[in-house]
Amino acid sequence: MKRYQAIITVFAAMLLITTPVFAQTQPINTENITAEQKQQTDIAIQGETIVTKSSAIYNINPYNPATIQGVGEEGKIQLLDKEGTVEIPLSHPLYSLSEAYTDKIICKDGVWGIERNVGLKIFDGSEDWQRVSEGKFFNKNTTIFECSAPEKVLVRNGLSTHFDVHTTQSQKTNIYDGISFSENREKIYMRTMNVKNMSTIETLSAYLKAQYDAGTPVKFLYALQQPQFEVFEEGLQQKLNAVNWDTVGVLDSNIKIVKRQEKVLDENLFTQKTSGNEIMDNFLLAAEDIKIYGEPDEKGFYVFNIASDRDCFAMSIKNENGHRFYGELRYDDYDFLSNKPVEFYLYPKENTPKEAYIEIKMNLSKIKAPATGVSGFDSNTTGIQDRCIQKEEFVLPQYTPVVEGVDLVQYPKNALLNATEANRIVLLQGQEKKQVTQYSLLQTDSPVVLALDEDTSIKASTEIRTVPKEAGAGLEKTVLFLGDSLINENAYTQSVQELFQQDSMKVKLIGTRGTEENKHEGRGGWSAYDYCNATEKYGFTNPFLKDGKFDFGYYMQSNEYAAVDYVVVSLGVNDLNLVGHNGHDEIIGYFNTIFESIHQYDPNIKIILNTPTMLFFTEKTEGAKNTRLEFTKTLQQVYGDKESEGIYLSAISMSIDPAMNFKWVESVDKSQPMSVTDTTHPNLYGYQNMAKTTYAFLKYLAYTTE
Repeated sequence: MKRYQAIITVFAAMLLITTPVFAQTQPINTENITAEQKQQTDIAIQGETIVTKSSAIYNINPYNPATIQGVGEEGKIQLLDKEGTVEIPLSHPLYSLSEAYTDKIICKDGVWGIERNVGLKIFDGSEDWQRVSEGKFFNKNTTIFECSAPEKVLVRNGLSTHFDVHTTQSQKTNIYDGISFSENREKIYMRTMNVKNMSTIETLSAYLKAQYDAGTPVKFLYALQQPQFEVFEEGLQQKLNAVNWDTVGVLDSNIKIVKRQEKVLDENLFTQKTSGNEIMDNFLLAAEDIKIYGEPDEKGFYVFNIASDRDCFAMSIKNENGHRFYGELRYDDYDFLSNKPVEFYLYPKENTPKEAYIEIKMNLSKIKAPATGVSGFDSNTTGIQDRCIQKEEFVLPQYTPVVEGVDLVQYPKNALLNATEANRIVLLQGQEKKQVTQYSLLQTDSPVVLALDEDTSIKASTEIRTVPKEAGAGLEKTVLFLGDSLINENAYTQSVQELFQQDSMKVKLIGTRGTEENKHEGRGGWSAYDYCNATEKYGFTNPFLKDGKFDFGYYMQSNEYAAVDYVVVSLGVNDLNLVGHNGHDEIIGYFNTIFESIHQYDPNIKIILNTPTMLFFTEKTEGAKNTRLEFTKTLQQVYGDKESEGIYLSAISMSIDPAMNFKWVESVDKSQPMSVTDTTHPNLYGYQNMAKTTYAFLKYLAYTTE
């Protein structure tokens, strides 16, 4: 059986400790602790938690359970010091759920012990189970049971050996096995599919007891609301104080002795290294980006307070003129275990421009949900750098090809970086201003000049390069589309094919994916990083990889392709979302790897690089749109003058209507309005508009380079 292993890296420590090692009722002598011993507070022991599923295909369930291993599973930890072995007996592992919620051995105020941040519930069938037969969580496909929770929690995430762990919202619609906390967090909900034949309390209890007796009990790991510090007994205190931490060794390869470094706030975001408050610092350290939009004041912003209740935490930001922004992050709506940053929005309160707002990208895996709030800060403690205040800016391509008679409609909203709700875009024609939500390249003078109605000094232009309809007549060009789901959905490439079927110039599409007449190399969810590193992902294999490297020549030879004239690359969106590999420099590095490999095979191949498409417009997608436009700026800086090297930038996003070119879905409840649930992939009309841009670009290359 194939084994799937997911490794969760621990930030501070994962060890196990037995009851005999701790003696919380036994007093520890702290009067004679030396200054040297107190300096041990910078020492921690670091390990990792490993979750292993028997099959990666299925969810975690009673038929496909997982094992969860911490450090010291054999019941002890052994440190090797010059004075001999220091052995720490263990009763159960100390686990890690995230960087913030991890158990660690530390020396706190001169006393050694374990700070537990992860709770553990082991089920044995003796719990006070009751059936949940009605209410929001009930459905006919499953049976859901509840028992008393060992304690209340704030964060809903966790790990389990026999069930997928759900938040409150996902558990309401879950039709598979799952475990979660109830809405009031006083109960644990355990849901089983009806086909599992555990529909009564008796059968559930018998199953849990059987698993417990077999040594494979159902475990549920969760985030503790308050850390619990368990003190080591006196003898172990003395041994740990005597350890030379610079030379000590360990017998478990997963354990690392580390010196905890002082953490300082990001100087690109904050004016101070620390707020002077531990709770506030924990939040500010998790901030990876702060952007302030639509605010006329250009300085003096600071984090005013952090508030907390059972359902959410809230943050307030002010500036020196008293403008205040407020936002809540609800525990039910976010994943506190993922290190992928989330976008957290703060909106205007009193005396603040209505169109202004603040976006903070936060890595929630670094945050502990605060049991209490903190306040009383000012610009001298939590000041935000002025560079975080964003200015409106148009990001337009240098030029846009258009074929005579083939109308190419553009949507200027897709080009406005750091837009606010009050922005009105105008088309400048001499001294005249024409307000626009779209414009036709066939009916507009070149260059197209866009500006803001409120401030026409904020403007940009793009040149229209008209291509004769007969350009490329009699030619047949071979084209390879390489990219992500925008290509994988087939509609984009099919629409390009259909345009050329009505044209005197023809194209032949090649690739290992797609249909017989609509070949391509599109893979949903893939990034440039994946094409350069992954042998397989999301069920797709990588035909470009040879000996771990992207090799275009290998791809062409393996598939017996004689030649290719144009390669259309549509990547970047997934790169920007790839945790740990989403920096612009790294993404550009992988783009260059792909481009250099293509031109090493044939320097005459023309590469058309599509800039990232924009999303369906809502307040929640505006931050992602800005992220994509910032990357588009980087692409323009890097590749804007590379035409002599065979690389061309094409802004296909300008032709996608941010409202009507997406998939509107009718609600089951006919009284509710239609909505868009997929904010990334356009509908057929959107793909057809993208295809018109690519069609014009291919015709343009045939017209100007043949």
